[in-house]
Amino acid sequence: MAARPQRLGRCLNSQGTGMEQPPTQTTGTPAETLSATGNRQAVRGLSRRALSRANSFMLDRLGERITLADVASAACVSRAHFARMFRLSTGHTPMAYLMLLRIERAKLLIADGDRPICDIAIALGFCDQSHFSRVFRRATGLPPKSYARLQA
Repeated sequence: MAARPQRLGRCLNSQGTGMEQPPTQTTGTPAETLSATGNRQAVRGLSRRALSRANSFMLDRLGERITLADVASAACVSRAHFARMFRLSTGHTPMAYLMLLRIERAKLLIADGDRPICDIAIALGFCDQSHFSRVFRRATGLPPKSYARLQA
C-alpha cells in the first residue's frame, strides 16, 4: 500500500517531454468529431501530459518488451482507461502505435546503411528477422532489403 502514494506523487510531479507529437485521428477541429447521428460531440482522449509520457516511454524502450500495463503505468492511468483514451487520442491502439514507432525507427536505421537487417530487427525488439520482415513489408509495402536498395 505504501508504493501507491509514491507512484501517485511521481505521476503528479513528472513533466512530459513532448519529444514527438503523435498523429491524431480527427480532422478539422481536433476536439470534435461527428457522431453516428451527425451531431458534434467532444473527443476527449488522454491529456497532453499523459500522452507525452506514454510516447516518451515507448520511444525510450523501442527495443524492449513493453506491455500495455507498462505504458499505462508510465502515463499514470489505469490499463483499460489508457487503452480506450489512447485510441481516441491517436487513432491507433497502444501496441499498434508502438509497432509504427518501431517501423519508423527501422526506416531510419536502414537508410543509414551501416547495420545488417538482422541487427536492426533485434535492436527494435522483434523476435527474429523474418518477423521483422513480415511486419515491415505489411507497413511499407516493401521488404527491408528492397527498402535499403531504394535508400542507397
